Amino acid sequence: MINNRKERIMKQFIQSVLPVMVFVYLFGAASCSDMDDYLKYTEGKPRLYTGKVDPAIFLSGDERVVFYGMLTSDPKITKVNIYWNNRKDSLVIDVQRTSGVDIIEKPIALPEGRYYFEVISYDGEGNSSIPVVTTGVSYGDTYRQTLYNRPIKSAEKVGDNVVIEWYNGDETSPFVKVDYTDSNDRAHTIKVPTSEKKTILENFKSMSEFSMQAYYLPDELSIDTFKVAPLYIGVNEDITRLIKNPGNPFARSDDGTGKWGVIKDWQYTPNIINQNGDTAGGWSTDSGGVIHFESKDWGGDGVTNGKIYQTISLPAGHYSIEFYSDGGGSDNFTGNFMVATGNTLPDIGNTGEAIASHVWNKDFMGGTHSMEFELDQPKTVTIGWAVSFGSSTWMHINSVKLMILAE
Repeated sequence: MINNRKERIMKQFIQSVLPVMVFVYLFGAASCSDMDDYLKYTEGKPRLYTGKVDPAIFLSGDERVVFYGMLTSDPKITKVNIYWNNRKDSLVIDVQRTSGVDIIEKPIALPEGRYYFEVISYDGEGNSSIPVVTTGVSYGDTYRQTLYNRPIKSAEKVGDNVVIEWYNGDETSPFVKVDYTDSNDRAHTIKVPTSEKKTILENFKSMSEFSMQAYYLPDELSIDTFKVAPLYIGVNEDITRLIKNPGNPFARSDDGTGKWGVIKDWQYTPNIINQNGDTAGGWSTDSGGVIHFESKDWGGDGVTNGKIYQTISLPAGHYSIEFYSDGGGSDNFTGNFMVATGNTLPDIGNTGEAIASHVWNKDFMGGTHSMEFELDQPKTVTIGWAVSFGSSTWMHINSVKLMILAE
């Protein structure tokens, strides 16, 4: 990146002086008499000036500037002096002229700031050129503190890939470097130009992060690239696959063909099995297969602190879990949807033992019910429902969805 930029700057640098060189070659010798007119102001004694550095530029950099000068005339030049800070500081560059055009390149270490420079060339007899006055900028920590990573609208896993949607980047940031690992544990690095609005990270490793790092060029003459600290980003990913039998529809574990059955892959308390002579319950064929809470044979006894739950292992991360219900019928149904560490689900009403909980009752039966939770390290957690209800009550759960969220 830096080398390409340096080449482009130097190309512009050379192109800018070619017309001047041609003009001097074609017309410089044609006006000697006019050029001698100044002698009448110097008592006939010529004032000898050596050729100047033209052009002279200072490329901005990281705690430095880089001086570039071109010598196109006066083969007698032996040195170039650079002054700054009102001539309190200076640098001498010895010159070995050739028969053609010579380019001087000299890095100068300087604290952060803007500088005014004088560039004066000298021949072997001490004759100086007319000063070339110009400016240069050194950037440092103060500039770095203004930099930031490009903001992200969203980062979501879609199929095998991650899709990143970007907000606009800073115009002085040419690209963002993105590093990620694929599902085969191979590392990838891509450069995302600021003009790009959407980036696809192919074959992204599930439940991993990518890192991003914005790079900056503070101005058009910057020869050094600046970068911010890497930022590690999680992605929104549907990881419902970690839950066995997550629904839509739910599967039954028994071999029955009737309406009532037993839920597959989930644990449950005995009082959930309250249909068909206490041989089935907690699952029915409604809506193609649902978790189904219902009082005994509809009009009989209700259930107190009945539970359906499942234990899974999760890595550290920020999670969202939800379930969808197509409704129910009751005036006395109360439930807690909970996530707890360990292998058991707290009793109904003991939500303080859970790391996340959601109230499910007659005031909010159908629809999507969701909650978020955080794990600071890998843990075993139990998710599920604890419910209590009376006679003539039913309630469905159609599906469960688990997401790990970007942070």
